Amino acid sequence: MQEKNCQIVLVGHTSHKLILSIDKEITHKLIFITEREPLPGTLEAKKILEALNKYYVDRRIEVKNVMFDFHIQTKPIAELIHLIYQQKLLNYENITINISGGLRYMDIWFYIASSITNSRVIHGDFIYEKNEEVGIYSNTDMQTIPFQSLTDKQFEFLALFFGEYNNWIHFFDPELSFNENLLLNQRITYQSLEELKAAMEKVRNETISRGAINGFIQKLSIISALNVYPNPIDKKEKSIEISYFGIAYFLNSLFQKYLINKQKS
Repeated sequence: MQEKNCQIVLVGHTSHKLILSIDKEITHKLIFITEREPLPGTLEAKKILEALNKYYVDRRIEVKNVMFDFHIQTKPIAELIHLIYQQKLLNYENITINISGGLRYMDIWFYIASSITNSRVIHGDFIYEKNEEVGIYSNTDMQTIPFQSLTDKQFEFLALFFGEYNNWIHFFDPELSFNENLLLNQRITYQSLEELKAAMEKVRNETISRGAINGFIQKLSIISALNVYPNPIDKKEKSIEISYFGIAYFLNSLFQKYLINKQKS
């Protein structure tokens, strides 16, 4: 059976440049990413998106449009990881992230997500004449940075910030975008260490010390997986929530656990 390839492409302000890069790859599905909220250049990107959609639909390539919240720092990292694994579950074995057309800060979020998931990320090596792209040599495969995976106990701890679910696959429901998935958007915020301690004790069915909970918080805060704020009520206790980085780590670990179980079965 032929492997299916999906290319996730950041839409910039020129279709010609993107087409040069996209067409260097064998692609069965294209997902074009644009910003949800109006930002500088949004109007131009929408015009380019319309042109790209028509060009590739006419060539009978499957096309999907997805909007990300680029105005919220680090959220696109979690959104992209969610999207990558949705496509994996739809049997697209090879996922390529194309950042040839994105703005720099968008490229950074996508590069980090590609590094966490160990996904292929490319940028066009273009031929220029008078500062204009007139051709392309090839797509450059960018080397990603290795990110440390969550431990089983850290994964268990971060799972406390999500509602109950019967099946892990509900996190990656292909019919729902990141924002539409209630598991990802109706997260739990704990208003004190005691609340978090009680939730952990309920899961483990054993007594856990405040020191152990503090240890989790400190280690996960170092990798930016948690947001910890002074509780506005008494200024002493802490309000603890999972960050978008934390969601990204959690989704990546969740999918890796699925792959391990699949290999065992």
